[in-house]
Amino acid sequence: MKSFFLLAFMIMSLGATAQLMGGTMYVAAKTGLSIREKPETGAKVLDKIPYGTKITLLEYGEEKKSIVTEGILGYWQKVKFNNKTGYIVDTYLFPWAPPKLATIKEMKNYLSQVTVPYGGKLIVKSGNMNNMEEGGWEIQKQLYKNGAEWHRHLGYEYGSDVYFLPGFSLQQGFLLLRLIPEFKEVFGEKDVFPTESKTFKKGEVEYELKVEKEMFGDAAWYTKIKMEYADGAFYMFEMYLLDNQLVIFFGSGV
Repeated sequence: MKSFFLLAFMIMSLGATAQLMGGTMYVAAKTGLSIREKPETGAKVLDKIPYGTKITLLEYGEEKKSIVTEGILGYWQKVKFNNKTGYIVDTYLFPWAPPKLATIKEMKNYLSQVTVPYGGKLIVKSGNMNNMEEGGWEIQKQLYKNGAEWHRHLGYEYGSDVYFLPGFSLQQGFLLLRLIPEFKEVFGEKDVFPTESKTFKKGEVEYELKVEKEMFGDAAWYTKIKMEYADGAFYMFEMYLLDNQLVIFFGSGV
C-alpha cells in the first residue's frame, strides 16, 4: 500500500516532467543552453539558446535518452530555435521565466517578476511580539494568480518564510535557489544537487544537511532536503514536494 501511494505521489509531483512532453518551458542556464545535432554530449553544437528564452519542446518518436548533470537526472529534448532543430538537456528548464539576474535578490521579488497578487494580503496576529512573556506572533499570507503562495511568520526574535511553487520539481527548486542571492548560504552557485546526508563546513560555519529519498532498485526518488546552520543567528531550511507543489521553508532566530 505504501508503494502504491508513493507511486501516485511521484506521478502527481512530476509537474515539470509533464510539461516536458511537448510543452513550453524557459531556459534557466546562466550561460545559455547548447542545442546539439544529436542527443549526445559530443554532438555538433548548432546554436546556443540564451538564458530566459521561452521555447517549445517537440515530440519525437523514440525513447528519450537520459543524462545526469550536476547530480540531477535529466533527458534530451527536441526543440527548434533560430530555424535549427536539435536537442537540449532539460535539466536547466523551468516552467516559469527564470529570475532576472541583475535585479532579483529575494524570492518575493521573483514572484513579483513572474506573477501578480490574487487579492490582498491576509494578516493574522496574536499577542505582543515585543514582549517575550506574551509570546506574540503574526502570520502574513499572499496568494498569486499563477497559484504560488508566500507565507511569512513573525515572532519574538524569530521569523520564517514559506513559498509554494506549483509545477516545480525538487531539482528545479535547487537550481532556482542557486540563482537567488537570498539563498546563497544554503546553495552556492557551484554546489551540485545534494544526494546524501552529511555534515560539512563553509569557512567556520558548520552545516548539517539531511536528504530524504526512496529507492526503487538503483534509482533514487528525492523527497526532501533539509539544512541547518548557525552564523550569529540559527538558520533552518527545508524544501520538499507536496503533491504537485514545491514547498520552500527558510527561517531564522536567535
